[in-house]
Amino acid sequence: MQLLFFAPALRLSNVLAEHFQAPLQPTETPSSAPENHLLDDPNNQLKIGTIPHGITDDPRVIHNQTFDYIIAGGGLTGLTLAAKLVSEKKYTVLVIESGFYAWEYGPKIDDLNTYGQVLGSSVDHAYETSPQLVGNDGETGLDKDIRLVRSGNGLGGSTLINGGSWTRPHKSQLDSWEKVFGNTGWSWAALKGKMDEIEVPRDPKTDNVTAGSLHRFDAECHNKEPDKGRVKVGARDRGYGWSPLIGALMSTVKKTYSGVVNQKDLCCGNPTGVSMFLNTLTNEQVRTDAARSWLKPILDDQELRKYITVLTGELVGKVHLDNGAALRMGAKWQAKGVEFGVHKKPEWKWDAWARKEVLLAAGSTISPLILQWSGIGPKAWLDAAGIEQKLDLPVGYNLQDQTTTSVVTKPKESGNGQGQAAYFATFAEIFGDEAEQMKKILNDDKELDKWAEHAVRGHGFPDKANLLKQYKNYRDWLLTDKVSYAELFLDTDNSTHFDLWNLIPFTRGYVKILDNDPYLRSFEYNPRYFENILDLYGQAAATRLARQLTNTHDMKQYVDKEQVPGRYVPQGANLSQWADYVKQNYRANYHGVGTCSMMKRDLGGVVDSDAKVYDVKGLRVVDGSIPPTQLSSHVMTVFYAMAVKIAESVIKDAEKT
Repeated sequence: MQLLFFAPALRLSNVLAEHFQAPLQPTETPSSAPENHLLDDPNNQLKIGTIPHGITDDPRVIHNQTFDYIIAGGGLTGLTLAAKLVSEKKYTVLVIESGFYAWEYGPKIDDLNTYGQVLGSSVDHAYETSPQLVGNDGETGLDKDIRLVRSGNGLGGSTLINGGSWTRPHKSQLDSWEKVFGNTGWSWAALKGKMDEIEVPRDPKTDNVTAGSLHRFDAECHNKEPDKGRVKVGARDRGYGWSPLIGALMSTVKKTYSGVVNQKDLCCGNPTGVSMFLNTLTNEQVRTDAARSWLKPILDDQELRKYITVLTGELVGKVHLDNGAALRMGAKWQAKGVEFGVHKKPEWKWDAWARKEVLLAAGSTISPLILQWSGIGPKAWLDAAGIEQKLDLPVGYNLQDQTTTSVVTKPKESGNGQGQAAYFATFAEIFGDEAEQMKKILNDDKELDKWAEHAVRGHGFPDKANLLKQYKNYRDWLLTDKVSYAELFLDTDNSTHFDLWNLIPFTRGYVKILDNDPYLRSFEYNPRYFENILDLYGQAAATRLARQLTNTHDMKQYVDKEQVPGRYVPQGANLSQWADYVKQNYRANYHGVGTCSMMKRDLGGVVDSDAKVYDVKGLRVVDGSIPPTQLSSHVMTVFYAMAVKIAESVIKDAEKT
């Protein structure tokens, strides 16, 4: 019931098509390859369509080769790391990606307006959760309430399939990474410069955007040297008139909650109220995914590309660990390289070796699994899967994912037009008349203790005392700092479509391996959605608020009949009725974090503030698994900054040796 299969993509080349008829045999390094084993000889490149130099899908030319750095995962953080290392012009880098070359696929990827059309294709991992307890029958999960989780598969990772929204979190949230979790050097002040550095921002007011937009751009919150940035961001503009629903939402929220400030730049560290926002787009309205932003410029540069090799269509199975040299260096283990392949048979799996470090960047689901298959993780889980434990760390715990519901209403002709806006709403705004009651629950330490006990019992975190520290941090965010608790995302393209999600879940889940074969990709992803009652009521209240806003004040003149939830939730329904609806009609938000949490080890950390796995030399995790908290933000800005900061640490360490 809980077996989840993550099938590798089919190969693109004739050479590797034969691989499935007769196993490939390891080959010696081609005689024409340079000493550093980089694939600089075009005769050794598999050119498929428009695939550029530097990318291969032939594992034979990688087998038993040595690189300075091996990066497992060619998504947002992996390609950012690779670009930063390659730009030093002294380190050789291997990137291993399970998917393939995916930019220039065409509008299904390049056009943000086609969002969703590529889901379910080879560019989407599309794995399943285990049955969720709070499901269609409300309690036991006997109805097999399984949810689908989307994740990008290909060079660029989830930047190939996401909505492209570009916002930043609250200052206090990033500050807590240092103050609460002990991550020295991780704060808003430390990360703002990194978030600025990576972007190439365009002010919508000076970017030939269709007249009438309500975008706000504050230059102080963006890169002042855009020529040095990599990720192009600007206004999403479909080329026709803006819907009056954008302004109507702003005024309706203002009339509902008079203290709300709207029309902000959502990159300034206080994302509350209703605002339009930038997207990851060129000025020609083409998606700027991570591969287009970071990898393509390297592959187009004849000098730089000799430092990078990108292997596609292969799964990193585990990290090779050695405890001989490691003990002499004060660690228990040292990462020496990786095993990769598509099958456990010897002819279908391969090895690559790292002179300096192995960097896991396979995402918040896969990176913890790679560690577990390598023998790093909770003993009970590894024993059950038939893996010998090498190091006891809470790998796979602390999974924090969000949930999404929708409210959709058909607009009147007067409401038609383009535009997106986000209402970042506080705890009090979401709960409205019930806010004081919910605050009392949140301020009750005995209630928090019950929540933590339940989460620990369900393998969401190793111990109650440290989870309570997380809960109290979230409470401080919500009630003292008044960070945004939920996002109501409005799309007005001939529809009044709200997608909304609770940003700060208290529920904790886990991800763990179920088999000792890493290429079977059998694992359990259990976010335990809605097992915390506040999460359920928060999602219900956000959904209720979206309906309320749509049908009051200035918005109501532009809308017609409600399509979702429609008759399934009666007008005037109470919060319990909304909760009953929500737990039957939600989806995952695809923003899981925390499974290799960056925090002090005695707090439950897996990696330290340099993203180094505790007690392992030469092994780091650099992706969405290391943030110890959720954030009131779309996460690309933080993840890019995170990768840049850790790349600087990697380079600094390399310069010491």
